[in-house]
This record gives sequence, structure tokens and C-alpha cells, in this order.
Amino acid sequence: MRNVCCSAAGGSVAKMLSYLFLSTTLLLMAGGCAPLSPIPQKIEPEAATLLDLIRQNNARIQSLRGQGQLTIINKKKSQSVNAVWLGHRPDQFRFEILSPWGQPTATFVVNKNRLFFYIYAQNRLYKGEATASNLARFIHVKITPEELFKVLSGSIPIAPFRQARLQSEAAGETILTLIGQWGNVAAKVWVRHDPFKVLRADYFSRGGALTYSILFDNFRDEESVLIPCLITISGKNNAKWILAIKKYAINIPTFQGSFKLKALKTDKVINLD
Repeated sequence: MRNVCCSAAGGSVAKMLSYLFLSTTLLLMAGGCAPLSPIPQKIEPEAATLLDLIRQNNARIQSLRGQGQLTIINKKKSQSVNAVWLGHRPDQFRFEILSPWGQPTATFVVNKNRLFFYIYAQNRLYKGEATASNLARFIHVKITPEELFKVLSGSIPIAPFRQARLQSEAAGETILTLIGQWGNVAAKVWVRHDPFKVLRADYFSRGGALTYSILFDNFRDEESVLIPCLITISGKNNAKWILAIKKYAINIPTFQGSFKLKALKTDKVINLD
């Protein structure tokens, strides 16, 4: 009898679980299994105003042309070269490294989602997707080509964020802190007003590690736009990409052919992907 009673009790429990499971399934089906709503942004009013100023600052330049000296520092090795560049927002960019006599020694081109890097002395062409990882192979800082264009135009990328808040410093600078979806600090931006200019921006991974940092200095007025003539991009392991700008022009006409490499006779093609 005891065994029979245990079997009966087990059957009752099984029926109850089946009923609960069926009821829950029907409720989910009736509700359409709606996805979770996105977490709303929490932006302080002063932070919202500053974000608008940064976005306006970012939108001032649609195309650019420049000339200057590039210094690349990687693993305690430093090399300085002359360079010229041309860009059109959002995803077209050409950067050439020049010899002391003004001849190109290397050409780097981004055309939409494709990246090309040609070294003349080696007659070697690298090509692949226009990603931060591929770009880091050459400049040693993990930054996307679109972000690099923004930096060279004196603006900054705005990292995805859930919260935004401000902090003032005694030096007259304001720090904008962007908090990511998981409560981590996604970015910090230092600005100064009167006139408005972005001085620095740091970007962090979800784990809190510094991804890269941007420093702007030596500002110059170009067609009523403040342009930083010294740009430093720092990455991991003290890698740095320092650009001292000598000549600069903004919002100029550009041509599609400028963002293509002319027909190259080379059998040394390396796919980066």
C-alpha cells in the first residue's frame, strides 16, 4: 500500500508540473514573448547640453586635407615622417607617408568598408576589411578608420552609453563621463568653454581597461573653426600616433578617384582577413 501511495503522489506531482508548464507556455504565447525593453538613458541636463555641443563640433567638418609630420612610437621605438592626407566623411580616407624629397613611400587608403596599404619600396599591397584590428597593424592603436577620421578633424567619437554626468575642475575644464550598459565607464571627455574645444578623450573596454586616448593641443582658427594642430592618439603598451599639423583645409571638394589606388603591378598581395 505504501508503494502504491508513493506512486499516486508522484503522479499527482507530475500532473501539477505539467499543468503549470502548460499554463506558463500559453501565457508566453499569448504575450508574444516580447523582448525586454532597452534600458533608458539617464542624462543630466548639463551633460545633455555638452553632448549637443560635442555633436555640433563633430559635424562641422565634412571633408579635409592636411600636411604635417607624423611620429609613431611603438615598443620604445620612434619614427618620424612627413605625411599628407585627404578625407571625406564618413568612410573615405587617404593617408600618404612621404620621403624627405616629397615622394610617397607608403599609401594607406580606406574606401567605405575596404582598407588598402601599399609599401612602394617592397612593392607590397595589404588589403582587407576596414576594421580597427586591421588598422592597428599599421598605426599600433586599435581605432576604427571612421573614428580616426573624426580625430583628424578635431572631433571625437561618442561611445555608446546609458548614463552621462558632468564634473567640473578648478582649471576651468569640464569632464563628461559616459557610463556603459553594464555600469562601466565607457568614456571620459575633457572640454573647455569660451571658446568651446575638446581637449582630451579616453575610451575604456567593458572590463575597465583603457582602449585608447586622444589629446588635442595647439589650436588654430580655420574658417571660424578651432582646429587642433597637435593630435596624439595613445593605445596599449605606450603606443602613440602623434601628428603635428602644418597645413590644413576643411570642407573642400573631393573626388572618388582620390580614394582608390591606381592599378598596381604587384604579385605581393597580402590579405589581412
